[in-house]
Amino acid sequence: MKRASYFAIPSLFFALILTVACNKAPEQQAQQQPAAQPAPPAPSVPNVKVSPAIQAKASAPKPGPKATKQKVADTFGKGKASITVKGHPGGVHHSFWEEAVDVDGSGNPVQTDEVWDNHHKVLYFSNDRTFSCGNGQNGTGSTIMAVYAKGNTLKKTPGSGWWMTELAPGSCGVQDAGLYGCHFDADGNNTDCGIGTIQSDADDVTIVPLPGASSGSGASGGSGMSGSASPQQPSAPQSGSSSGQSAPSSSSPTQ
Repeated sequence: MKRASYFAIPSLFFALILTVACNKAPEQQAQQQPAAQPAPPAPSVPNVKVSPAIQAKASAPKPGPKATKQKVADTFGKGKASITVKGHPGGVHHSFWEEAVDVDGSGNPVQTDEVWDNHHKVLYFSNDRTFSCGNGQNGTGSTIMAVYAKGNTLKKTPGSGWWMTELAPGSCGVQDAGLYGCHFDADGNNTDCGIGTIQSDADDVTIVPLPGASSGSGASGGSGMSGSASPQQPSAPQSGSSSGQSAPSSSSPTQ
């Protein structure tokens, strides 16, 4: 009996150690698991607004008293946020200038490049700007805006137009660099937004809904250019350019 008790003690000790180890294992494993990463922000277009000052300039498209005349060029804008204004040798139908304009309705005028296409009756604006995004982020990028004036040959509603901003990857939650923007109506309300391609020959843009955009990210609809979206079905992103190449499935241009 003494020999049996002698062998029972180590067995009980081993069982106790094994029980303690098993109880600690799940806790140790839980501590070793990496923390869950927050979901990336939903992609959105910038909150670029059409200010009353912009609308007023389109109603009377001419340089202001403090404007500086610029050299006539074949393109207008910067980077991908530019449009070709060819077809009028020597700029005979175009006027280029720079002046301070309140482009976003903030009450703070900023230096802005402008060109008046007197042939098609379209006024263009271009500048680098900082903006908020529909998903709550902030971003920067070159922006071009076109406003159709009264009597335009494109049969667009006066005061309507479009704008496009060149975004870098990650800005406003987008994955691909390219052009993002909207058409807008004569009241400055965006009518469709997403990935844009500038059509120089038509003085217009085609727009593909932004893949993965969530409500409020500027995919379509809304007012004041800030955007109020309903979820869109994913589609293949296309970077915009002034080459006039269309995106895969575009919306009809705003009339």
